[in-house]
Amino acid sequence: MDVTAAAMSTHIDQIVIFCFGILVVLLVLMAFPLLRLLEQSTKTLGATENFINTLDKELGPTIKEVDNVLVTVQEFRAIAEKGLTGVGTKVEDVTGSITKAADSAKTETSVWGVGVMAGLKAYFTPREDKSSAEKA
Repeated sequence: MDVTAAAMSTHIDQIVIFCFGILVVLLVLMAFPLLRLLEQSTKTLGATENFINTLDKELGPTIKEVDNVLVTVQEFRAIAEKGLTGVGTKVEDVTGSITKAADSAKTETSVWGVGVMAGLKAYFTPREDKSSAEKA
């Protein structure tokens, strides 16, 4: 039984060595994709860092320009509000003048209307002769 135990032990050793060999081959095969993944992630991180640096350099002046534009827009708004207030006052003045003119025209039209009606009434009313008025 010693011979069979030694042969068996040799076979088990060979199986273990074979499994370790397969494990080493699989680790080597997996190492290549992992190295490529590591290389790509390094490139991505570098590109992200460059992007952040570019944003830091460019965003400062851009924000200053946006601030200048906003100040200018606010100045235009203030000027427009002043202009609209002035226009509103002038519109009120013109409205008052138009109201006065309309009232005046209405009064004059009434006077003319009364005058025309009196004239028509006098024209169509029969006149009395002077002789019949003297006799009475």
